[in-house]
Amino acid sequence: MDYYTYWSISDLPTNSIKSFEVFFWIGIISLLVWIITKKYKKNNGDYEKSILLWLIGLIFLFSTVMFFYLKFWNIDHSEERVQRLLHSSYVEKVEGKISDFKSFNPASRRGQVTVESFMIDSINFEYDDAMLGRFNRFSKTKNGVFKNGLNVRITFGKMNHEILKVEIAE
Repeated sequence: MDYYTYWSISDLPTNSIKSFEVFFWIGIISLLVWIITKKYKKNNGDYEKSILLWLIGLIFLFSTVMFFYLKFWNIDHSEERVQRLLHSSYVEKVEGKISDFKSFNPASRRGQVTVESFMIDSINFEYDDAMLGRFNRFSKTKNGVFKNGLNVRITFGKMNHEILKVEIAE
């Protein structure tokens, strides 16, 4: 059976924004602010314009140095670590049809937290949309994707059944 990846831990927001990109955009914005300040700020003789230009220039210089350091000298190995984890002995895969799917709001939790649970081949999985819900498409509960009878392959941690990857049959 062919599967496509519906969600994986490599899709998380922490893996989508790289640190060098943050410094790149800080550098671009500070350069634009420096140019605007240089062109449109009036010099009143009280060194305000000079102080602003120096401070913005230092921010630009720092962000440029950090961009080049993080982009070319500090190599990001997060994707390789995620792939090693997905193929390590600490994880298992289970294939089968979802059964006993439930969606409920526990009374013991504050706020509007929805918990969804289901079973595949006698292995119980449970997740909720608390804290970082809605940041990625998997943690959004009541999305209508998971239902009884859906063929899935789930990669999960052996210790506490934390879901690492969800693949749905085509």
